[in-house]
Formats: sequence, structure tokens, C-alpha cells
Amino acid sequence: MLDLKRIALTGSLASGKSTVCQLFEQWGASVVSADRLLHRAYSADTSLGRRIHRLFGSEVFEGGSINRVRMAEIVASEPKLLTELEGICHPYVNREIQRQYRAACRKGTFVLFVAEVPLLFESRFPLWQWFDAVVVVTSDRAIAKERYIRSGGTREQFDFREARQMPPGKKMELATYTLVNNGSLEELTTNAKALFDSLLTKNP
Repeated sequence: MLDLKRIALTGSLASGKSTVCQLFEQWGASVVSADRLLHRAYSADTSLGRRIHRLFGSEVFEGGSINRVRMAEIVASEPKLLTELEGICHPYVNREIQRQYRAACRKGTFVLFVAEVPLLFESRFPLWQWFDAVVVVTSDRAIAKERYIRSGGTREQFDFREARQMPPGKKMELATYTLVNNGSLEELTTNAKALFDSLLTKNP
């Protein structure tokens, strides 16, 4: 079984993490997203969904699926519920990422394993030490906030979510590699390719 290098990709809010992951995938990496893993499990008929139902009741369910917008509205005003929700979701994500890593190694067709984990450092169930290297994607706050609003979010949502995260400077201190995304997609692609090549050829 192939032993792939394990890369965690995290960073500040609306910094371009998902875009970098898409590029890495194009270049041959197996990429998993913590957010997508959760979205697939956000159903009333999964074990995770049943635990969320016990926490929130039926209020956040619509047609057998979890209404993520409604759930976000609730936890925004009840931080204790958010902490309990994270206590359910983060261990689940950790287990799924490791399961998907083993599957990618067995497949044998990828050059890297990359997991996008927005709250990698913030989780009370640390996963980041399991990885061989951590990439932090960051951008200036004003640029990130503008991107967030352009994608359909509000200033209030940005401020709330940002407050729940570790400051970007601290993330950069913990990172193996930092990728700054303040410019165009072309600039990001060039810088991401250079980083990708380094991940393939260098030890952290």
C-alpha cells in the first residue's frame, strides 16, 4: 500500500483555501474537505444527524436534512450550543479524514493526500499533529471580508465566524508553509504550483 504524504490545509476565513485545494486536486492530489464530510453526514438518518437532533430538536431539520443556515443562526446566539456541536462534529471529521487517507493509499493513484480543515488548530480534538505538514492560506482581512460578502455572506456573519478562529498570525506561526492570497487567481495558481512541487520533493 502506498504511503502518501499527509498535508493539512487550513487558514483564515475567505482566504482561498478551497481554490488551492481544487488546484492541488488538478495536479494529482487526493483532496478531502472537512466541510463536505459534514454536509454529507447532515441527515436525520445518520448517527451524526441523530446526535444533532438530540442537541437541537427538530427545529434545524427540513425534509430529513439539516438546515445549516438555521443551525448557524441558533449557535450564533448560543455559544454553549456551538461548543457542544463542535464536540460532536470534530471527532467525526477526524475519523473520516483518517479513513479516507487509508482509502487513498490503497488506491495508489495519487501523489499527495490533502485535507482541507478550516478549524484545524481550533478544535479541542487536535488532528494537526497527525499530518506531515500544515499549509496555511491567508489574506489581508479587508480582502477576505470583501470576498466573503461577494459570496453571499454578511459582515455580521464574517465577524462572528472570524471571532471563533485563531488569529491568522498565530496560524502562520504553527504552519509548515504559508501561502498568501492577496492578488489574482493567476498569481495564486503560480504560487500554489510552486508550493505543490515543494510538497512533492521536500520533507517538511
